[in-house]
Amino acid sequence: MELAVRMAELESGRIETCAVPSQGLDGARFREAMSRVAAAVHIITTGGPAGLGGITATSVASITVEPPMMLFCINKTSPSAVRIRENGVFCINTLTPAQEDLANIFAGRTGHHLDEKFVAGEWTKLVTGAPVLCHAAAVFDCRLTEIKEVMTHLIVIGAVEAVEFSQQSCNLTYAHRTYGTF
Repeated sequence: MELAVRMAELESGRIETCAVPSQGLDGARFREAMSRVAAAVHIITTGGPAGLGGITATSVASITVEPPMMLFCINKTSPSAVRIRENGVFCINTLTPAQEDLANIFAGRTGHHLDEKFVAGEWTKLVTGAPVLCHAAAVFDCRLTEIKEVMTHLIVIGAVEAVEFSQQSCNLTYAHRTYGTF
């Protein structure tokens, strides 16, 4: 009965949850466990008055369908985080296996920085002006609605203003610290 009462209070907004992160869990062990979780690979881009920016990310999720909303996570020290906040727009580009090289560029493994990352690949724009990767498995063109800071990262939430998708049946995935397909 206690759990049912607490859940009702949570749902009604009368109480908020606040947990202190575990200090006893070894970060390297957590990272190793997370490396076993396969995820689609995305390039998150932004463009506007603050300039171009982009990262490779696997922490991406849809939130709601009505209205369409998406989120992704980014390290708050990333130069692209500042540009996303200032531009107020971003695009989530879901990669195909043929776009693995771009994943490495936007992950910072090649020495390309900010605007330089966009020399590779073919780019266009949809509604918001954020760079859209041509031939991506799917793209979600978003206007920034909210940013939440959680420890070392930002949870970036946006309203989806346009989508495109290909008939490509495979996505680029990442698990066990290597790329694969799904």
